[in-house]
Amino acid sequence: MTGREPHVTEADLLSYVDGQLDAQRLGAVRAHLASNLADARKVTMWQQQNATLTALYGPVDTNIVPDRLDVYRIERRVRLERADWRNMAAAAVLILAVGMTGGWFGRGLMFEVTEPASIVADATQAHKLFASDVLHPVEVRADGGDPQNLPKWLSKRLDRKVNIPDLTRHGLSLVGGRVLPGSEGPAAQLMYEDKGGQRVTLYIVAAADSSDTAMRRSSVGSLETVSWDDEMIRCALVGNLPSDRMDAIAKDTYQQLS
Repeated sequence: MTGREPHVTEADLLSYVDGQLDAQRLGAVRAHLASNLADARKVTMWQQQNATLTALYGPVDTNIVPDRLDVYRIERRVRLERADWRNMAAAAVLILAVGMTGGWFGRGLMFEVTEPASIVADATQAHKLFASDVLHPVEVRADGGDPQNLPKWLSKRLDRKVNIPDLTRHGLSLVGGRVLPGSEGPAAQLMYEDKGGQRVTLYIVAAADSSDTAMRRSSVGSLETVSWDDEMIRCALVGNLPSDRMDAIAKDTYQQLS
C-alpha cells in the first residue's frame, strides 16, 4: 500500500465482510486486499465464518432478532475485542505458577493471567449469552433421548472426536450442548449445572497442529476461566465458582477429554 492510498482499518475490513461499505470505501478496501495478502487471508477467514453462521442458523432477520442477540454483531464484537487484546500484548502480565498433579505433573502448571487469549474472549461471551437463559440454554438437551446423539453431533460439526466429560463428582449435571460460530471456526459449548442453579460451560474448538499446554486461569469480570490446548482441540471452562473448585473441575475435564 502506498502513502497515497486511503488508510484501511480493521473496522473497514469487518464492514467489507458484512457488506456495509459505501462505493468509495469499497474500492479502497478492494485495492488494499489486492496488495495485502495477510489481510486478504483474514477477510477470507471471516467470510467463511459468516458462511458457517448461515449454515448453522440460516439468514439472520434483523427485524426479528434483537440487536443484543444478533450472532453477526456478537461475532464482530468478539473479533474487535481480540484486536484490542493484541494491542495490549506489551502490558505487564502477572503470572502465578501453581504445581499440578496427575497428568500435568512435571509439565503442567496453572498460570494466573490478566489478559485472556482469544478462546477465553469467545468462551466468556458465549457463557454470558446462554448461561442465564431459562427456556433455551442449549440446542440439544442431555435428557433428550439417545445419550450418544450429542457427542456424535458435536464431533461432526467440529470434525474432531468430542467426548462429554462426566462432572457429577463435582456436583454438576449435564444440561446439554450447542454449536456456535467462533473466531477460529465452529465451536461446541457444553453446559453443566449444580443443584444451586450455578452453571459452568465448557467451550471447545478444533485446532490444527496443537500441542498440550499448561492450564491458564483468567478472571473476566466475575467469571473464572481456565483454558488449555490438548492435541487437536482447544478448551476453556467458564463459571462463577471459586477458583479452587474451577481448577479441580478443569483438571478432571482435561483428563476425560485426553
